[in-house]
This record gives sequence, structure tokens and C-alpha cells, in this order.
Amino acid sequence: MNFSLQQLRAFQIVAKHQSITKAAKVMNLTQPGVSIQLKNLQEQFDVPLTEIIGKKIHITEFGQELVDTADRIFSELDQIQQRMLELKGLLGGKMRISSVSTGKYLVPYLMADFMKIHPHVEISLEVSNRFTVLSHLQENTTDLALVSVWPEDMDLESITIAENKWYLACAPEKKDQYQKEIDQGNWHKIPFVLREKGSGTRTKMESFFNEQDISIESKLELATNEAVKQAVMAGLGVSVLSIFSMHQEIFDKRIEILEYPGLPLLADWKLIWLKQKNHPPAIKAFIRWLGENNKTIIRDHFKLVDQLM
Repeated sequence: MNFSLQQLRAFQIVAKHQSITKAAKVMNLTQPGVSIQLKNLQEQFDVPLTEIIGKKIHITEFGQELVDTADRIFSELDQIQQRMLELKGLLGGKMRISSVSTGKYLVPYLMADFMKIHPHVEISLEVSNRFTVLSHLQENTTDLALVSVWPEDMDLESITIAENKWYLACAPEKKDQYQKEIDQGNWHKIPFVLREKGSGTRTKMESFFNEQDISIESKLELATNEAVKQAVMAGLGVSVLSIFSMHQEIFDKRIEILEYPGLPLLADWKLIWLKQKNHPPAIKAFIRWLGENNKTIIRDHFKLVDQLM
């Protein structure tokens, strides 16, 4: 038997994504390049590793055993690499972070300064909706998650990164009109742009308006915070947006804030992880470093946020 680690890695990634196209993007190879890696690997075995059903690639039972073996091999190799860096007095290893979509405005800054100090630490960032982020945390396919609405049904540990505030936002040319309707209690005359159900922002907003016994009219529902923000700036309606997602637009006067008692809504950005998770040194160092530097990061990179907070 004579196969390479590159072939094994290609097979592992194809199995994870169930797609040669996606694996090619992850590995920065062409699709034919990945296919050749799989073909050469398959030639080493007398039983099939994959099968095509309905134009979709599936991993056979034996193939899954090989995937499990590959996972162990690459985990051991990562530990060897990390140990080598430790012997040199350096911090290394891999860190997987998942963030809800609004967190994409914040988490790169949390990572950047740490990576300058520890350039041998590899960090992968996944930005998705809240349901996917929490699912990956439960499945142990991510190490840390950044959320702003705490999940009640999971056994977690956390560190608070910053206070999050959600404001009622609109396009500048609509502010006087919408503020007048709000002051008169005419909420039915205000079109709302909403995130999809289950998102942290949507959950927080619905809870607030239910408590206020206010019925709002939804004219548009969008899947990402960025799409909602663009719709608001286009004058399609109002929405509740995190200050972190629109601080630059407020500064540039492309978004205005509407006032109402009880707003802004408050919560904390938290970095969370499974309580039973045994973190390697790099992740422990990252958590410790954030605890010591999060206020400085917010002040240096989000000056307007700092003023509004």
C-alpha cells in the first residue's frame, strides 16, 4: 500500500463536504486535481471508497473507516507540529471559531492582534446563522463560538467580549416620517425589514415588541444582517441592528437611529465553548488573552461604538 498524505487529505475533505467542488476550493486545487488525488488513493484499495448516487458523491462504509483513520492521523500530526513549536518556545496549533453573522464585524479584530503575537497559530473562521453555529458547537466541529443571545439548552462556559446594543435604524431621508409615526403609536404604518426566524437579532426584537404589546408589519425578511442593513439604507423600512454592524454607516450618515423607550436592546457578545471541552494551549491562551485585552480592542477599532456604549 502506497498512498500520500495529500491523497488522504483530499479524501478527508471530500468526505466532509460530500463535494469535489467544495473540496477543491478548500484545498486551493482544481476539481480535476482533487479527482486525480481520489483516483490514485482508490487504486490502493480493492474495495470502493466512494459511490455516486443521484449525481452526488457518497462515502462507503469502508471509506468512512478510512476517513476516521485520516482524522486520527492528522490530529496526531497536528499535535506533533504543536509540540515542536512548544519546544522552540512558540505557541502553535489550530483554532476553529464560528460566529453568528453579525459577529463578522467584530471577530476579525479579536483574532488579528492575537495572530500578530502568535503567528504560528492557525485560525479558521466560519460565519453562519445562529442555528448552524450552535449545531457545530454541539457536534464538536468548532472550538469556540461568538454569539450575542445565550443558548439556554447547552452546558457551556463563556467569556464576555463586549456589550452589544441593538438600535432601531432607518435611512436618513425616512427618519422624520418614521419617528413621527412612532411617537404617535402608529407602528402599523412602519414597514419592518426582519432577519430570518431563529436568528439572535430576530429573537431579541420579537421579545421586545411582544413585551411592549406592539404589533409590527413585516414587509421583507432576509437571511443575513448585511442584507437587512442594505435594505434599511435603501429606504425599504426599519429594523433593529447591532451597533457593531452599522457604526461606520452611522458615522457616514447613511443610517439614522430612531428613538423609543426601552431601546437600545442590550446583551453581551460572548465567546462560548462546551463545558467538557479540553482545549489545547493555543485556545486557552486565546481565551486568556481576550479576557485581558477585549476592552482595548473595542476602543481601538470601534471608536464610535465606544462612544455610544
